[in-house]
Amino acid sequence: MARRRRKRSVDWLISLIDTQLETFGTNRGKFSLREKVLALCKVYENVKDLGVNVLYEHGWDAGAAVERIRLYLVEYAGTVLDGVEIAVVSGISDYPRRIRELRVEAGYQIASGASPDPESGIDLKPDQYLLVDAEPDLDAARRWHVANRIRRSGVGSQKRVLQYLMESLGKVVTTEELAYVAKDAKQYARRVRELRTEHGYSVATRFTGRPDLNVGQYVLQSKERVAEPHDRKIPEPIQRAVYERDSNTCRVCGWKHERWTADDPRILELHHLEHHEDHGPNVQGNLIVICSKCHDEVHSGKHAASLKRIKRSL
Repeated sequence: MARRRRKRSVDWLISLIDTQLETFGTNRGKFSLREKVLALCKVYENVKDLGVNVLYEHGWDAGAAVERIRLYLVEYAGTVLDGVEIAVVSGISDYPRRIRELRVEAGYQIASGASPDPESGIDLKPDQYLLVDAEPDLDAARRWHVANRIRRSGVGSQKRVLQYLMESLGKVVTTEELAYVAKDAKQYARRVRELRTEHGYSVATRFTGRPDLNVGQYVLQSKERVAEPHDRKIPEPIQRAVYERDSNTCRVCGWKHERWTADDPRILELHHLEHHEDHGPNVQGNLIVICSKCHDEVHSGKHAASLKRIKRSL
């Protein structure tokens, strides 16, 4: 069990560490290897105490390591933090386990480089962390219970990811949750892309019609509606560029996701001005953002004048 960090004066600890290092430097020629290591162990423990007591000096009276980590993450929410910072403020080496507790038990969305997904905005180094939102997600504990159940099922990783998204329909899920369900931190993002681009599921991110989402967040928007087969082949960078150009707004009626209601559960999609079956290319100039209601109406022959006007404006 890790030694509990003691509350002591920062100035006193600095003086003590200086004295210990001076003694070590003076006598290391006389010390055996183990005597050197034992002397440095004392320095090491006092340096850990120093990191913790710097927090006390700033008015953070947190006795438990997990609470010190939480306070530090919340203080710097939205900032990429290195693991060594977490080690210093926590005073322990087993800080990844405490971070998992904050995710699973307290509901904080803490992204990490252990589960990268550049397309969702998570592109961290292996030992880096990012608290996406200072406010915890109160539904997260339930979702982690669901994730654990699905993770233990005998189906493949893509089916596990889809099942988890289905059971969280319309709710925000995170990169860390999906990586856990997939059992593969390097492949889960690929599985999500396959569900969107090969199977046509409407899995939204902040870059594909849902600017209200934070980095590292996904929402499965519908169980039933899937993208048309030709729409699934639009490259991800092109999709992002078109949604950004059109300000995540339907070019026909002006609908935005903020207007979503249970009585009118439409979503934003991409539409080819020159139809794909007529060899219309997957390029920005041939694509517009359109809501699913208008999309259905367009394919039934409506809004021809609006589409001509939009095409002239591009």
